[in-house]
This record gives sequence, structure tokens and C-alpha cells, in this order.
Amino acid sequence: MFLRKLTVIFVPLAMLLFLCLIMPLLFSCTWYFGGLFIGVILGVLLGLLLPLAGATRYREPFAWLLFIPATVVLLILLYQYLASVGAGSTIPVLRLLVVPADYHGSLYVAVESAFAAYMLAFSIRTGRGI
Repeated sequence: MFLRKLTVIFVPLAMLLFLCLIMPLLFSCTWYFGGLFIGVILGVLLGLLLPLAGATRYREPFAWLLFIPATVVLLILLYQYLASVGAGSTIPVLRLLVVPADYHGSLYVAVESAFAAYMLAFSIRTGRGI
């Protein structure tokens, strides 16, 4: 039971980490095919998010736990915004989370926010909500 709860919490974070690690490799492609591959991988990962996390039924008892990784991702997005305006980039360990202020940085933010929104929506729809 505990392992299943940990799976629901950590699989979405691991999938997001995998996508963010593979994105620089895809940026080396041309602009069209890089974006195409990122979109295809994002769609596949979002499609596999629920079955791999073990939340497949409509009234899944542990689906409400998806708000935990969604909250972690939202806090990361908040820190990335604060670092982009110059307010939060002084914390040494968290400097690893800062994204560049160019087109590639916006793709990272788009992917992170897509994962957070999907996890929050599914948590509210199937579980007890937040």
C-alpha cells in the first residue's frame, strides 16, 4: 500500500525529469523536428502518466495524491519566475532550477506547467480534491 502511494507521487516527477533531461538533445534538431519530437514525447508521457502511476480507475483511491507532485512542480515554476525577475536567484542549490530566458526556457516552463495542470485536474476529478 505504501509503495503504491510512493509510485503515485514519484512516477510523475521522474517522467518530468526524464523529459527535461532529453529536451536539450531534441533542441539540437532543426526547429521543426525538435518541436515535433518534444510534442510527441510529451503526448506519450501524459498518456502514460496515469497507468504508470497506478491511477487508472475513475474513482481511484490514491489519485488525490497527485496534488503532491503537482504542488512541487508549481513551487518550481514559482521559483523560476522569481529568478527570471531577479528576486530569487541567490539561493545556491536552487540555481539549478533556473531556466534560460529564451525560447528553450519557455519550452521547459510549458512542459512543467502542462504536467502540473494535468496532475491537478486529475486529482480533483477522480480523488477527493485538494
